[in-house]
Amino acid sequence: MIYAWVSALVVSTVAAQAPAPLISADALRKHVEYLASDELEGRFTGSPGERMAGDYAKKVFEEAGLLPGGEKGTFFQEFPVRFGIEIGAGSYLRFRRGSETIEAKPGKEFVPVYNGDALDGVTAPVVFAGEGVVTEDRDDYAGVDAKGKIVIVFPSADRRLSNRVKARTAQEKGAVGILFAGSPSGAGLLDLTGQNGILRSEGFVAAAISDEMFERVSGLNFQRAREQAGAGRVMPGFAANVTVTLKTSVQPRNIIGRNIIAILPGQDPTLKSQYIVIGAHIDHIGHGEVGAAGRIEGDNIYNGADDNASGSAMVLELARYYSRTKSNFRTLVFQLYSGEEMGLVGSRHWVANPTVDLKAVTAMLNLDMIGNMVENKLIVDGIRSSPIWRDMVNRFGDGFTFEFDPTGRRSIAGRSDHAAFEAAGIPVLFFNTDEHERYHRPNDHADKLNYEGMERIGTLIINVLAVVDSRPGMVPFQDKDKIVERTPPETPASGARRIRVGLIPNYGDPGPGLLLEGVLENSPAEKAGLQAGDRIIQWDDIKITTIEDLQFVFERAMPFQPATVMIIRGGKEMKVTVIPEPPAPVLAAA
Repeated sequence: MIYAWVSALVVSTVAAQAPAPLISADALRKHVEYLASDELEGRFTGSPGERMAGDYAKKVFEEAGLLPGGEKGTFFQEFPVRFGIEIGAGSYLRFRRGSETIEAKPGKEFVPVYNGDALDGVTAPVVFAGEGVVTEDRDDYAGVDAKGKIVIVFPSADRRLSNRVKARTAQEKGAVGILFAGSPSGAGLLDLTGQNGILRSEGFVAAAISDEMFERVSGLNFQRAREQAGAGRVMPGFAANVTVTLKTSVQPRNIIGRNIIAILPGQDPTLKSQYIVIGAHIDHIGHGEVGAAGRIEGDNIYNGADDNASGSAMVLELARYYSRTKSNFRTLVFQLYSGEEMGLVGSRHWVANPTVDLKAVTAMLNLDMIGNMVENKLIVDGIRSSPIWRDMVNRFGDGFTFEFDPTGRRSIAGRSDHAAFEAAGIPVLFFNTDEHERYHRPNDHADKLNYEGMERIGTLIINVLAVVDSRPGMVPFQDKDKIVERTPPETPASGARRIRVGLIPNYGDPGPGLLLEGVLENSPAEKAGLQAGDRIIQWDDIKITTIEDLQFVFERAMPFQPATVMIIRGGKEMKVTVIPEPPAPVLAAA
């Protein structure tokens, strides 16, 4: 077959000449410097910084001429992530002081405390107990009658004086609930997290109020009262006859992550119906919301230059390289995932909800932390997933020291986005330059990366992709001792469609061609400029005389493959370009 000859030619040429790709260290650095800048605040999933990173990537893809590969004709695929908790619907907190009612604003002046729900509402008098500490050396409840009351105390930075401890002490003193005023560091409002919660106890409620709300209710100066409380003294003068009514609950907090996906159609008439996925995660850990391995005083932004602005930069530059060279036989799917740091959520979501035919994906390459190459060492994971990988990577390994598929505690098999693809039976390769002392710390900055090393990794990837892309068949998958030879999906049965176009035919028109009654809103047809009254007479090289001709085209067409469509409008022939999308998923009835 011709493809075997092409494959051999590409391999021999690449091996002999190892041409430098159109990827430069300077271009990689430019991407990383933006993605890892303080402006993006660590790119936490669902955050404004993550959105800015996604918009940046979209612009790069668009300028390179790539097609949108997400949902609804966009470059994006959104997905929900359950992260943390938030104030439940109907929560309120009101103080009554004399004839005055003071209503606290949810999220600004009060928040519930985890495990302290007051689902049915509670009303009780308020007393103040400083820090609410009782030890052998001090008793903040001395002279305070807490029985049947809700106690206001200050939270502490000392872990030995946690909210759990203070709530248990208040309950032992007969209180029915507790309010934490301010934050562990002083002013502000307690964060609504499980870490700041109390142990669940039937009939005992908990909430938190801001320092300003404390002053309004108590008549005391927050800072002076807190300083005295820290010394074991309860400041006198708390307003008399104050009662509080609260009804509170918490609920899981859902945030929306966003994958960025771009398509570069293949150049080969047959192989373009298969896909190679090139992916990296674009998110990081923000201000240390998850996975922080260390903190630095005065720097609370985890910039994530190596993890994983480095891999994201490589995906962007590979997209630009292939868009210029048009050297890809198969269709390339460039993916930047969010939610990786929260458990590979974005990549798992795409594999479960693919925007191309997953069975037609011949291989997936994952790039995560490729910016810290030391002494030419490069970890390559996923070798186990195909019998062809080891020899292929070694073929282009001059100048590298490879570590294949680390095991034991160093194993990274399930720790990055290739895991979901491998679980789906797709051969994977994962490139990584290993963890380092800046991993998940605020000092993972752009100026620390080895951009010349990244450039060399880019050359290696392009050489490996040249072989994968030019193979006559799909990459075989290895499942332990079993080798699975993979074949591309067959053409769908008659009537089945792989694409969505959005045409509304005029079924009463006798022809010739297909007269349009209209087009669906935001469909590929509308984006191509088709409109009611147009008559389609040719689709690529197939003449359209009846609607059955168009059905024949749709049964064989592939998403994202541009089609040249000849129409008659106003008595004149004209051409438009239609870019079909994947069909909308069919949702099961509830």
